[in-house]
Amino acid sequence: MNINYKDLSESYRIIREFIKCYAGEGDTVSARQAVDAITPVAEQGEMEAQMLLGKYYSWGYHSGCDNRKAIHWFEKAAVDGNPEAAMLIMEIYRNNCPDGIDAERRKALILEWHRLWFYLLELKADRNSADAAKSLMNLYIENCPEDINPEEGLGTARKWYDRWIEIMTAKAAKGDFVNKMNLADIHLYAEGVPEVLLDCFSDEDVERSLLQAIRLYKEIVESDCSEFFRAETYYKMGCAYNDLDEWEKAFACFKKAARLNCHEAFVRIGDAYRNGNGVEQDDTMARKWYKKGADVGEIMATLKLAECYKNGIGGQQDYEKAMLEYQHIAERIKGRGFKHQAVGIGTALYEIGNIFLNGLGVQPDLKKAIRYFTLAVKKCNNPQAENKLNELH
Repeated sequence: MNINYKDLSESYRIIREFIKCYAGEGDTVSARQAVDAITPVAEQGEMEAQMLLGKYYSWGYHSGCDNRKAIHWFEKAAVDGNPEAAMLIMEIYRNNCPDGIDAERRKALILEWHRLWFYLLELKADRNSADAAKSLMNLYIENCPEDINPEEGLGTARKWYDRWIEIMTAKAAKGDFVNKMNLADIHLYAEGVPEVLLDCFSDEDVERSLLQAIRLYKEIVESDCSEFFRAETYYKMGCAYNDLDEWEKAFACFKKAARLNCHEAFVRIGDAYRNGNGVEQDDTMARKWYKKGADVGEIMATLKLAECYKNGIGGQQDYEKAMLEYQHIAERIKGRGFKHQAVGIGTALYEIGNIFLNGLGVQPDLKKAIRYFTLAVKKCNNPQAENKLNELH
């Protein structure tokens, strides 16, 4: 059969756009024509076509929706080793089972396809797929087969965590500093690791991970990476040393990061002076470093500088300056990066509300206080502001 791959690619695009609508609100005629175009290719074993057909027949409420046909195409993809296909068949039996299948048979089919889904992921993990191992770690906690109890699932999740780290370590050993950074970040921040699994880690596990992160960060800064990566790496290394309570080493790393213009490091250096961690306690120096961060727009530095002004830390108390700093942050509520800064903006709005409520350098104004508390709750889900509103009401 002669295949026009340009037309085929366009058919794929049409179906992808159609199934995004979910309820079949797109161009049903074009979608049907695209389905007719890719069906012969799917019959020849092309997995992407099989998956698109399965999704077309199972997605939404359009006239062509047919879960038996969806299962037919997903099953072909699953037989060829596609874990997503097995998962989607399981979901059909679980949530939208075709007519004529009794409850006992339905339950058996759900378990059968659930197990096949996990088995196919295991095959990929055995072939050194870090994504598959990570998925299994999460799935044994969040979506474990019904015949496995939670305790057993948690133990199996830990096994797949170890496999995930093993695969990532092998990749990092090849010298790619991006892979090293990804692995180091997992060790430092436990990125992607479920909270319930972290609760099972011992203090020795945590310390071992932090030491591994530091070793990898050292390798990165000694490699030929960009100044940006070097600054970020020194900062993260400082965080790891902080978590190990090795304050002097942490402070040295933060200073190196700051010299490379890492703005987050300004905050950490200010904190070190504020708390006397790795350096002699000095509130004046803390305020100085918070101001350096605030001057370049670092939100946490601005919050801490405002706190210094409000409470007279490291210098004269100045409610007016505190209010200005909080307002600089509050103005970001209209900015493009609002969602990523919502916690800091919510804190600033809450603090402005407190200033008006208590008359700190301004005339007390209950209406303005309530307005800022309400804004902090509605826009930023700030719990302190919510508690304050409950008290006032």
